[in-house]
Amino acid sequence: MANRRWNIGILLLLAIFLAVLLQFFVASQNIRKLVLPSETGSGKEETKRQIVLISQEIDNPFWRSVEQGAREAASQFGMELQYTGPYRINPEEQVKLLQKAIAARADAIIVQGIGDAGQQQAIAEADLLGIPIIAVDTDEPSSSRLSFIGTDNIAAGQETGKLIIRHSDGEPGVIGVLLGSDLAASQQLRLEGLRSVIKEHPQLTVAEVRASDISRLQAEQQAEEMLRMHPEMNYMVGFSSLDGIGIAQAVKRLKPGAVTIYAFDDLEETLTGIQQGSIHATMVQQPFRMGYEAIAQLDRHFKGRKVHEQILTPIQLIDQKKTTSSSVSGQSSGGSR
Repeated sequence: MANRRWNIGILLLLAIFLAVLLQFFVASQNIRKLVLPSETGSGKEETKRQIVLISQEIDNPFWRSVEQGAREAASQFGMELQYTGPYRINPEEQVKLLQKAIAARADAIIVQGIGDAGQQQAIAEADLLGIPIIAVDTDEPSSSRLSFIGTDNIAAGQETGKLIIRHSDGEPGVIGVLLGSDLAASQQLRLEGLRSVIKEHPQLTVAEVRASDISRLQAEQQAEEMLRMHPEMNYMVGFSSLDGIGIAQAVKRLKPGAVTIYAFDDLEETLTGIQQGSIHATMVQQPFRMGYEAIAQLDRHFKGRKVHEQILTPIQLIDQKKTTSSSVSGQSSGGSR
């Protein structure tokens, strides 16, 4: 009987000990839950945010300049930049790279607007996941992107048209236009801007528009074919960085000194052409600034500060006489998002 009581007493003590141990374990877990979020948050602050920049064409000089600006800002604001893009212009590949970056849970993504329903849907998916998207170079206004940073491409085309109008001084003019790509929204917007001002002057006509596939050799070949088909052509416009150089070579061979050429961007050969008189003028964008501002806006977003819905970077006119800021100046608009 005594042994039985002794055993029961031991069991009761053991039960009490286990109950106390269980309470201690539960309390420890509750404390751990309170501590871990702050520890995890601290770890995230120390880990650099992963930003993906998807270019239109990975080795294009314009996009390499965008990359340089983004890398400088990423270094300044403590972020890690991953740069990628198709080897040749391919909107479908751009959408796939965007979807891949979303699946990898990038902290933010920088894209070129391409006016594609698939891209707009992917941006909407990113928005639902809390991944901010910034458009550079060309906007994607129908999407839920956080901000757009780039040239006002319609205004840039209009500015080129005004240069032709002033140069023609009321005399007849036949214009040939080269686009870097028929698929590039930025090129189509520049063409739209050019046409919008030229149509107000019946003595000027846009005779033909072709694409160079962002190739100097193709630009030269397409320009030569246009000049042969339209011997009266006396103005040529290249809306992509390599177009003006290619046009100048074709004009030198077929109609030296008889065609006024307007280029885009400031490649060394373009500036040399202006100095030598083979290219009349060029409109220069600010790709480095686009990349830098994209990262700067993301930094503001992550810190809960106001982000501009749109930042238009300035373009600059360069000709033989002077280097002046054009009327298409940079500006910011929109409230916080």
